[in-house]
Formats: sequence, C-alpha cells, structure tokens
Amino acid sequence: MKYLFGPVLSRRLGLSLGVDLLPPQKVCSMDCLYCECGKTPRRLLTLERREWVPTDEVKRELEYLLSDPSFEVDFVTFSGNGEPTLHSRFGEVARFVKELRPDLRLALLTNASTLDEPEVLKELEVFDLISPSLDAGSEEVFKKINRPAEGLTLEKVLRGLRKLRENFQGEVWLETLFVRGINDHPAEVERIGELVHELEPDRWQINTVVRPPAYRVRGLTEEELLKIAELVAYPKTDVVGIGMIPVKSVGVKRGSDAERRLLELVRRRPSPPEELKPALRLGDEEFERLVQKLQREGKVKLVSHGGRRFVAPAGEDRN
Repeated sequence: MKYLFGPVLSRRLGLSLGVDLLPPQKVCSMDCLYCECGKTPRRLLTLERREWVPTDEVKRELEYLLSDPSFEVDFVTFSGNGEPTLHSRFGEVARFVKELRPDLRLALLTNASTLDEPEVLKELEVFDLISPSLDAGSEEVFKKINRPAEGLTLEKVLRGLRKLRENFQGEVWLETLFVRGINDHPAEVERIGELVHELEPDRWQINTVVRPPAYRVRGLTEEELLKIAELVAYPKTDVVGIGMIPVKSVGVKRGSDAERRLLELVRRRPSPPEELKPALRLGDEEFERLVQKLQREGKVKLVSHGGRRFVAPAGEDRN
C-alpha cells in the first residue's frame, strides 16, 4: 500500500489504520522540533492546500482493504507524513471511508493550522474524533517549538480551535507535547493551561518526546508530566507521553508481506520493536531475523532514544 499504513498500535487510539495523503517528502505547515516524521523541507513548509497525492488512488487502496467486512480497527486515522488537511480533498476521502464502512470510526490528527478556514471546518463533519495540537501559550514559544510556515501564527491556530469547539459535534482530544527547556517553564505551562480550560476539550492529552525527534530536543519525565497535569488541574487529562501501549493481535496477513509492511511503517515514523512485532504478527526470533536482513540490505537501521530501541529508515538524519 502506498497511501495506507498499518494497522498500527497507537498509545492514544488503539488499533489504527493510517491514511497518508501526502507525498514521501514531508509536506507540513510546521517544522516542529519534536516531530517523529523528521524535518520539513523548506520548500514544503507551506499553508498551500492542494491535491498533494491522487485522490482516486487513495480510494482504490481503501476499497481494496475495507471491502473485507472482517477487517476491523478501532479507528481509520488521517495522519501520516505531515499535515493531512493540506490535501484539498481529504474530506472526500473521509466520506468515501464512511460510505464503504459506516461501522468504522474516523479520526484526524492535525496541527490545527487550517481549522479557521470554512471549507476545512465543513469537511470535518464526517469525523468522529479530531485530535488537534496546541504546544504553546505565547507567540514566542509557538515560533520556537512549532517553527511555522510564513503567515501562520498562534492566533490563527487558536481561532481555528475555537471554531472547532463551536461547530464540531464529535469528540475533541487536544494534545500538548512538552519539550524540555522550550514549553515546560511554569509561566508557559500556566498560559497553555488557561487556553485548555477555555477550549474545554473532551480530553487534554499531555505528551512528550518519546520517538526520535527531528531536532536535538529532549522530553520530560513521567513525574514532570504529572506535575504539569496537577498544576493545570484540567479534570479530563490523560498523561500519554510515558508508558507502553497494550500488545494485542492485529488482523493482518503475516509472512512475505511483513518486510513490505515494516518498511511502510518505519518510513513514516521510527517505531520500537514492541510495537512492530504485534503489528506484523511476528515472534521475537522472526522479527530479529527480518530486521537483521533489512539492515544488511541497507534499508533500515536501529537507533536509540530515551533508553529505547527504534527501527528507522536507513540513511535518515534527524539532527
């Protein structure tokens, strides 16, 4: 599959089939310090909304996979290699999924950069869950941590988040990712907390740098995240930045398909073995043999971050 990935085991969404509406080179309206997808190339740091990949090809892949009524996931999630709402027909693809499989829930992971645009808000109606990001309470910190495209400001992001809460009927899970020394100062945490209380999301999810980031930044400890949760005191808070997702079986084929699927998964984000093994339905020995083979062929490499091992595409430089 070129535009679909997974199912993957997500710490927040359970078993999730990813829909990637962007080309292999990351296209995004931000170049966040912590991004697990790597750096945003300067020429692709943009607010331009267009058909970045062929919609009909995405639909064909979805029809092939979802036409099997036994295929079950917790969510079909629009995410991938950048900001999904930059694809001008993302809403059409989402409606296509609902027409094929009305029993499946749709989620959108977004940096909230386009939510103030009426045409984007209209397209959100088909989704069951929107998970937007808010990493700063001040313009200074917003520019430092999110490194936005020209013309994108924190006020534009907040305008979109407010419109989302006013118009969207599904659930909103607001995520804040804390980076050591950037947005974890008490004054900035207080400003973020005030915005969280104003926006009143269904969940506020606190995260930190867990996977290898685009730039040399570090995450917070579990104790520090818990202190932030206590300080902000929002009643519907989840600390998701630490800890592992539960291991569960995934309804996908195993065998010769595993190599292709592993490469698809790590191309979009470096992943630890404890996530990849159940997603590929491989035992410890099978998995290690596969990774060693791909290492010898120069297709993947093992990297360490935060005391954990990750499988990443070979040749990728995130520093």
